[in-house]
Amino acid sequence: MKVCSVVVCYRPDIGALFELCRILLRDGSGVILVDNTEMPYLDAHAVPEGCELITLAFNSGIAHAQNMGIESALRAGSAVIAFFDQDSTIRPGVLSTLVAALDPVAPEVVSPLYYDADSDAELPSLRLNRCGLVRAIHRDESAPAYPVDVVISSGTVATKRVFEIAGKLDERLFIDYVDTEWCLRCRSKNVPIRVVPAASMRHRIGSKSIDLGFATVMVHSPVRCYYQIRNCLHLFRMRHVPRLFALRETLATCFSRALLLLFVSDRRRYGLAYWYALRDGFKGVTGGAPRTTASLIQ
Repeated sequence: MKVCSVVVCYRPDIGALFELCRILLRDGSGVILVDNTEMPYLDAHAVPEGCELITLAFNSGIAHAQNMGIESALRAGSAVIAFFDQDSTIRPGVLSTLVAALDPVAPEVVSPLYYDADSDAELPSLRLNRCGLVRAIHRDESAPAYPVDVVISSGTVATKRVFEIAGKLDERLFIDYVDTEWCLRCRSKNVPIRVVPAASMRHRIGSKSIDLGFATVMVHSPVRCYYQIRNCLHLFRMRHVPRLFALRETLATCFSRALLLLFVSDRRRYGLAYWYALRDGFKGVTGGAPRTTASLIQ
């Protein structure tokens, strides 16, 4: 059974990236690196042996870059495809444990148990009820695999059949909510998603987090905030996304981004990002941010 891991790269830390590649290769996976940097950043002659490099030479968005990796993996005959961020930190054996939990001929998705890379707190996966109300699911590493509806993309492992049934990633979203939308599309197609606690990994959300006691604010750049707010509004247009879930995400994201304004110095640029995000979200603008917008909020 051929397993392939797709790692999307954007100005990565070369040492950390290549260490991730070596661990994945030792776990029996092929590795496809998709260089999504505006100028070619990775040298095909320098990547670890056994890795394939796809150079896009522009920032196409994570969804398009992942789709390029998926297509390459499928052409190579992969039965199982895994996704990792360029800064993912995993131990040897994590990928093997996830792959072993799959039936390679069935449509199935599995993911590890996530911990915050800074605080070591468990990052919960989400379960939705019929109405779309969300419940955070917490387990420890001794628990058996359990069903969820939304997981983080990094560390996710899926069989070939999943992409045949649910399709690839939605490139209209460009970056934020790409994994969430795809998970909910899997849910709508009755493709099961399970967390395998025996496999765990550290994951970092944003550049840092600010704990306010009553809320945790993730710090992102203005352009990332643009996509977060804009894409929440796009969720309302998707029939497979429950309306209550879209409403929850929109309110939570707007509240969190409003709190972030208290802690950043360049409030004007963040404010512009929020305004353009709301404008473009209501107008239905998709893909990368319009050039004039991007120049103001970069």
